[in-house]
Amino acid sequence: MNFADQDEIAARLERRRRRQRHDATWNVLTGFVLFVALILLGYLALLFLDPSLPFNPFPPPTLPSAAGFVATATSYVLPPTKTVTSSPTATLVPPTVTNTPEATNSPTPLPIVITSDPNTEFPYALESNPIPMSNLVFHPDGNCSWQGVAGRVVDLQGRPVEGLAVHLSGTYNGTPVDMTTLTGGAQAWYGESGFEFVLGSKPVGSSGQLILQLADQGMVAISATVQFDTYAECDKNLVLINFRQVR
Repeated sequence: MNFADQDEIAARLERRRRRQRHDATWNVLTGFVLFVALILLGYLALLFLDPSLPFNPFPPPTLPSAAGFVATATSYVLPPTKTVTSSPTATLVPPTVTNTPEATNSPTPLPIVITSDPNTEFPYALESNPIPMSNLVFHPDGNCSWQGVAGRVVDLQGRPVEGLAVHLSGTYNGTPVDMTTLTGGAQAWYGESGFEFVLGSKPVGSSGQLILQLADQGMVAISATVQFDTYAECDKNLVLINFRQVR
């Protein structure tokens, strides 16, 4: 009985040892698999954070150098401004649109005189020299108690161009002048792109003290400065200055 019990105990111990060896083997394999899994996870994490690492078997495609594709904004540098007669260059200011009273009379066609030598540095140039005339040509109900400068702007095909800034500066009757209006603001008298500045309530003579210039919506000059005279006569109390696109 005792012999049988000893054999049974020995057999159980042997089975337990085999089971422990078997369990130890699986534990080692399990630990190895976990270790490899941790390495793979770390590897994938590194690739996720920086796909361009040298040990990445599938690196992202190399983008072409952006050096040749950098867009550079070219600023438009105005060439030295020219004037019809010598004068200081006017400084443009943000537009302050002047309102002119609305009239009921029909617009009178303006004379179109193309100059033979347009100012090619700017897209717009004078159609002719400033033309002094009576304001009754465009304001039939007017009188001599008025003085101003007006005109209109057309494109290459002679079509009216609205929305351009017209800047007037200089000195009138001893007072500094700095005004801006838009083409189309006086179309009731001078056509669809007409503009007008009221200078005073009586004709005053001056020589080269006023300057007119066109500008775009960003207040960048698009014509040369135009220096003009005013006259004390009633039949010259309006100075007409027309512009045409030349390029």
